[in-house]
Amino acid sequence: MEITILCKVVDNYGDIGFVYRLARNITELYPDIELRLVVSDLPSFAAMAPFVKTGLARQSARGWQIFDWNNEDVCTKEFSRRIPEVILQCFQCERPEWLDRILFDPEQKKIVRIVNLEYLTAESWADDFHLLKSGTRSILVKKVNFMPGFSKRTGGLVMDSAFLNSLQSKEAALKTLKGDLAGKQKEAEDDCIQALGDENTFCVTIFAYKRNFSHVVRALKSFMEERQKENPFFRIHAFVAAGLACIPFEEAWKEEGCPFAITKLPYLSQEAWDALLCSSDFNFVRGEDSFARACLCGKPFVWHAYPQDEELHLVKAGAVLERMESFFDDKELFGFLKEYFLLYNTRFADQGHGKGCDAGGKVDCEKVSCKKVDCENEHGETEPSKKEEELLLKMLKSYPALSKACKDFSKGLIENGNLTRQLIEYLGRQEWH
Repeated sequence: MEITILCKVVDNYGDIGFVYRLARNITELYPDIELRLVVSDLPSFAAMAPFVKTGLARQSARGWQIFDWNNEDVCTKEFSRRIPEVILQCFQCERPEWLDRILFDPEQKKIVRIVNLEYLTAESWADDFHLLKSGTRSILVKKVNFMPGFSKRTGGLVMDSAFLNSLQSKEAALKTLKGDLAGKQKEAEDDCIQALGDENTFCVTIFAYKRNFSHVVRALKSFMEERQKENPFFRIHAFVAAGLACIPFEEAWKEEGCPFAITKLPYLSQEAWDALLCSSDFNFVRGEDSFARACLCGKPFVWHAYPQDEELHLVKAGAVLERMESFFDDKELFGFLKEYFLLYNTRFADQGHGKGCDAGGKVDCEKVSCKKVDCENEHGETEPSKKEEELLLKMLKSYPALSKACKDFSKGLIENGNLTRQLIEYLGRQEWH
C-alpha cells in the first residue's frame, strides 16, 4: 500500500506534530507501507525532526519521500507520474490545487481513497462523525471521515513506541532527553537530568500561547513554600519550551523575584519532548499533539486550546473536562480543575502581552461555567489572575488525588486502542467500490 499524507501547517507544531508521529508509527507497525509526506511548512517540521532539510522541494528520510507542498512543479511531476492510492487529508486542510487538477482530470481513471483525518476533539459529535462517508465531484475519488478521539467509537489516539517507552520507563525517558540535548545546550541537559531525577524536585513544563503567567508563578511559589515546611529540600523547577510563552513566563518569574529554578529549553525533537512530558509532574501544554500526549501520559495537565473567535475553543476545553470527570472521586477537586481550566482558556482583554497584563476584561461566568468567580473589583471586577492563582494552588495542594485521576484517565484512553492500527485495519477491510 502507498499512502500520501497532506499537512498544511496552521498551528506551528500541533499539526505537523501529529503527522510526524503518525508517519513514524505507520512505519514502525507496517514497514511495507510506502509513505509520501506533503508538508506546507518544512521549518516547523524540522524543528521537531532535525533530519528534515528546509530548503528542498523533495527529499528522502527514514524511508519516506517528503515534498514541499508549495513547489508545484516538482509535486505535479511526481504525483502525475504516480497518482496516490490513499490520501490522508489532515485536519480538513484544503488539497493543493496541483493535486486537485490531477485527481479530477477527466482522463484520470484510477480509484483514489481520501481519508479526512479530523482535529482531535472530545466533543460527542466525534462519535457519530467517525467513518462517515463524504461525496466528491468524481465517482473515482472516495472520501471518508476518520476521527481521533476519546471513546471506543472513535479512532483513538496515536501511541508510537518512542512515547510508550518514555511512558513506561523514566530511565528510558531521561536517556532520550539526554541524547537529544547533548550538543544542543549543556546547561539544559544538566538541569533536566538533575531535576527530573530528583525525588525532591517538582518539575513543571510550560508550553502555551502568549498569555499572562503571573498567577502560575505565584501559585507555584506558594506551593513550594508550603511543602518546604514539611520537607526543607523540596524545590520547584520549571522547564519553559521555546516559543510564544517563553518571554512572558520569564517576565512573570522575574517580577516575583525568581522564586524557583527555570530552564529555557532549546527546540526538542518530538521524542525528547514526549520524554519531558512523561517525566514532569505537571504539564501546561498547547496544540493538538502535545494535548494528546498530556492526556496519555497520566500526569496532571492544563491545555491551552487554540484561540478561536467568539471563544469557541471553550467548548473544546469543556468537552475534555466532561470526558475526565468520571475519573475523579473527589468532585470538589474536579470543580477546581474545571473552573481553572476554563479561566485559563478565557481570552481576557489584555491577556498575553507579558508585563502588566493582570487585569483583564470582565469574566463572563455563564460562558465559562465559573459561577464562583466574583465579578467585582475597583470597577466591579475581580482580577482573573488572582482567581486563577487560588484555583491552581488548590489543585497543587491536592496533587496526589489529582495525579491518580489523571493516571486513570490515561489508562482509559490507552484501552481505547491505537489510532494507527485502527486506521490501517480500516483501510485494509474496505472495498471502496
